[in-house]
Amino acid sequence: MRTVGQLLKETREAKLYSLEEVEKSTKIRKELLKALEEDDYDKLPPLTFIQGFVKNYGKFLGIDSEKLMAILRRDFEAKKYPPVILESFSKPLSKARILITPSRLIGLVVTVIIIGFFTYLWLEYRQFVGSPKLEVVSPTQGQTVEMTSLTVQGSTDPETRVTVNEQEVGVDNNGNFKEEVKLSSSVNTITIVSTSKFGQSSKIERTVYIKK
Repeated sequence: MRTVGQLLKETREAKLYSLEEVEKSTKIRKELLKALEEDDYDKLPPLTFIQGFVKNYGKFLGIDSEKLMAILRRDFEAKKYPPVILESFSKPLSKARILITPSRLIGLVVTVIIIGFFTYLWLEYRQFVGSPKLEVVSPTQGQTVEMTSLTVQGSTDPETRVTVNEQEVGVDNNGNFKEEVKLSSSVNTITIVSTSKFGQSSKIERTVYIKK
């Protein structure tokens, strides 16, 4: 009686297929195909995987799967042929490797530089076309005070010019400003203006009352 390996090999040779062609179509490594044809189960993985290989190989050759499985069960003896996991089986044929080469590293650096450059241009463009942010923490709108002076405090974009009632005040590196302002009447209007280097400005007004 012919074995599974003999049947596979004879059918392959009759159809003029090489092991390389079978490997390419079935994705089963050549050394495993050769072991199947030689019935060399010592060089093959566990029975479950062998059954899958045989079915796949038989399907490629046009051999009935049930017939192959029946012959395999007859030929294969688990005790006589203990399963072995091959290194070639643990590394699939189609596994891709990503290699870091100098050219790829240079390409990555150039890409990062280009992205950083365009990000900078975008931020500069936004500053050019948009007004700077302006937040006033103190005073609040409609605040009533008992003294004739108060502290104007807030934040804006760095590198902007801030004025309080047309008097320029200092702005730190984080955009924070703080200035003491004199009140001249019972009702005072305090105007805070932030102007960017491109001439765009934001303005906030606060009305402050002096308690009599």
